[in-house]
Amino acid sequence: MSDPLSEDSAVSAPRRMRGTIWLLIAIALVVALGLGWRAWSQRGPAATPGDAAVDLSPEALDARLLQAEAAVTSMRRANESITQRLTDTSARTGLLRDEVLGVSQRAALIEDSVRELSNTRSEGVAALRMDEAELLLTMAQERLVLANDLPGAIRATELADGVLAALRDPALLNLRQTLAQELSALRAMPKNPQAIAAGELDALEAVLPQISAAGPAARQAGSQAQAAQGSGLARLLDALVQIRPSGEQDLLSPADRSAGEAALSLEIALARTALDRRDQAAFRLSLKRMDSWLRRLYADGPLLRERRERLKKLAALPLATQLPVAGTTLEQLRALQRSRQSAP
Repeated sequence: MSDPLSEDSAVSAPRRMRGTIWLLIAIALVVALGLGWRAWSQRGPAATPGDAAVDLSPEALDARLLQAEAAVTSMRRANESITQRLTDTSARTGLLRDEVLGVSQRAALIEDSVRELSNTRSEGVAALRMDEAELLLTMAQERLVLANDLPGAIRATELADGVLAALRDPALLNLRQTLAQELSALRAMPKNPQAIAAGELDALEAVLPQISAAGPAARQAGSQAQAAQGSGLARLLDALVQIRPSGEQDLLSPADRSAGEAALSLEIALARTALDRRDQAAFRLSLKRMDSWLRRLYADGPLLRERRERLKKLAALPLATQLPVAGTTLEQLRALQRSRQSAP
């Protein structure tokens, strides 16, 4: 049977040993920490040699304070300079903004001016075109009324139509339609009556020698030639007896016939003059006198009757060109221009 005291002593012996070991370890750590702190304290002033050179005297502190104040003053001045520059930059930016705004406004004004100038130029071109069309229509009217020049009137009207076609104004639609109707009426007109009358007068002058050759004067000259070849009694009878036709012809002597032919030529010239002036009354009187001279100068025959009949038809021909729609486009154009000028 074992002794309980011996067992307790056996168990407590290892416990004491462990406690002693831990105590020694703690003491060693404390000694090591103390040595380390001492070594660190001794190396600290050597590791920072600049701290040992720091002068903490009042004069040094005053010098350092003066340096700090100087640095602060310099920084304040720099700050003020930067602030002034920022203010100047802001002012310049505002000035530039105002200048850019002014340039933009000027550009807008210039654009408006150019637009107005373009509109004014367009209006000026349109007005010039209208005046040109009016001049051409006036020329067409004068050619038709004064000179009875139908081709010239048609040409001038076509030019006016081309001028108005270049304008895109909707207000000219009715005017262009009226102009187209007038141009169609001009193109559909018959041949110029003056040209027809002048041709008839030329044809009459050309056929007069044929009428004269077929008349009794030629027969009288033939009978005289036969009498000259006959006996003396026949020549005596021809000298005593004069045979005259029972008609309206009464100018048988050479002198009278020459005067009559000259008067007929003069009447033809007067008829041409009246034709150029488009004097209907004078032209008809000249034709009437020409018919009278034809009856007095030449014997009746188919050729003479034909010429007289053609003179009657020529007397009934109107010399003036009748066109109801002539001049309507010119009047409408002038009314349109007056309305535009009176408009505000």
